[in-house]
Amino acid sequence: MANAKTTSQPVARSMGRSLLMTLPMALWTLLMFTPGLMKPGLNQHIAAVLTGAFMVWLFYRMLRTGQTYRWRRIFFVALGFLFPVGFVAALLTLRGSMSIPIEHMISGDTPFCYMVIPMLIIPAALTHTLAFPGSILPTPSNPHSIAAMIGLWLGMTLVLGKAWCAYGCFFGGLEEGFASITRRARIRKLDERLRLVPWAVLLAIVLLSAAIFEPVYCMWLCPFKTVTEFPAVHDAETAIQFGVFVLLFTGLVVVLPFLTKKRTQCGFFCPFGAFQSVFNKINIFDIRIDRTRCVDCGLCVVKCPTMAINPESVNKGETLMSCMKCGACVDSCQKDAAVWHIKGTEVGRNPERARLLFLYAAWAMATMFGGSVIANGLSTLLHLIFRG
Repeated sequence: MANAKTTSQPVARSMGRSLLMTLPMALWTLLMFTPGLMKPGLNQHIAAVLTGAFMVWLFYRMLRTGQTYRWRRIFFVALGFLFPVGFVAALLTLRGSMSIPIEHMISGDTPFCYMVIPMLIIPAALTHTLAFPGSILPTPSNPHSIAAMIGLWLGMTLVLGKAWCAYGCFFGGLEEGFASITRRARIRKLDERLRLVPWAVLLAIVLLSAAIFEPVYCMWLCPFKTVTEFPAVHDAETAIQFGVFVLLFTGLVVVLPFLTKKRTQCGFFCPFGAFQSVFNKINIFDIRIDRTRCVDCGLCVVKCPTMAINPESVNKGETLMSCMKCGACVDSCQKDAAVWHIKGTEVGRNPERARLLFLYAAWAMATMFGGSVIANGLSTLLHLIFRG
């Protein structure tokens, strides 16, 4: 006898229904990109229109096909590769270089990155001192202030939890892009203990930052300094720093994702990702495994880009705390056992409703934050093309 649960995962909707359900997101997108249309400059106008249409089209495709991961990944890879374009161009305009002169750091003229947030908490709590050479409020030369970024991060985190790493992080798309180049992984077996490394890195950098009042991760370990900004190389120490950045970027962001088809920097190194996992405990959305449908084929384990699901968690009917809600496991499950879920409700009941509620929140945040980054990078590319 059939149970009362919804008996299938998201299926393709009609075009009319999909368009109707996309309308609220289209209106939100128009609201977000209207300021860009008001600014002078044809390149900015074209970039705003193209990016807005891009975001709405991807959301429509998620609704029309019932698939999440495939369309989210297109957005995410675009975000990852276009962010450095706009960011580096802005640095070159302001400073003439990607490197940060020491005088700029001393004066607090350093863009704040959300990766530093875990390193600020203990020093700030103990000494009321921020261990980062940035400005608290926006300035004409540094709009990426501490207060603005923390406010944005907090709002998105309360809504998305660890899903920040799949819909908001403007670095992770680089990994996903390189992981998408090949159809099959060259390295298929990874030690599950690697998932513990980000927690060890998080503990180490928080304690060291509290001890020496310096953002240790961004000064020594962040791979993405290679494609954003870094301390000016003027002696042996800063040369070693730059070399570490390049090696980590090459290995964790380019080579290993290409070989494993996993987000290796995110899943096996990033302390901010570990920090975000904690907020999955208070977020209302998660992905569960309906044990009445699961046949233990292991496909969800293979497809997860961050090893946030393993046979033990499948047996318990859940993903691990590090799940970033990208939807890869749900889309790949051939038995409709991996389901979107709202905490406090029965697993497997109305999974599409849970997915839609999550997607409206996640895509609204992605459009507001990531969409503006994509538009900025696209505008920069158009400027370079037309100028050339």
